[in-house]
Amino acid sequence: GILTLLAVCATSCSTSDLGAPTASNSGKYYAVSVKQAAFYFYGPQQANGPDQKLPQDTLMMLIRPSFGYSKVKLMNGQQGYVATQDIRAAPPELVSAETTPPVSNETSRTRKFHFDPRLLPPEPLPNDAPEPTPIPGAEPSP
Repeated sequence: GILTLLAVCATSCSTSDLGAPTASNSGKYYAVSVKQAAFYFYGPQQANGPDQKLPQDTLMMLIRPSFGYSKVKLMNGQQGYVATQDIRAAPPELVSAETTPPVSNETSRTRKFHFDPRLLPPEPLPNDAPEPTPIPGAEPSP
């Protein structure tokens, strides 16, 4: 549906190369590109090693890209740091698989847009002004 097209466009319409993340694609979806990526809650300088290991294709939002480690937010809301070289821009199929709710598209689409006033049809204007009555004897204007 529409969501898939947007996801495809958001990831493949960008002209940036899929290499190192840049500031412009902050907030976009990234995925782990290696077998396992170390994930640190408070930054990579922790003495006890990574807090988690993220398996390949783990989806995340890029918050703040940087040269060594980028700040990211996992889909469960957990924020932390991952090596910039271990992530890449997520392919559209992965994004849509992770972000599309498991309910059927029709119900989710109508429910989501139902609350957006910009997408509702405008209210019909009240019909207060009566039709102008023709003046007897006046010629109808061409």
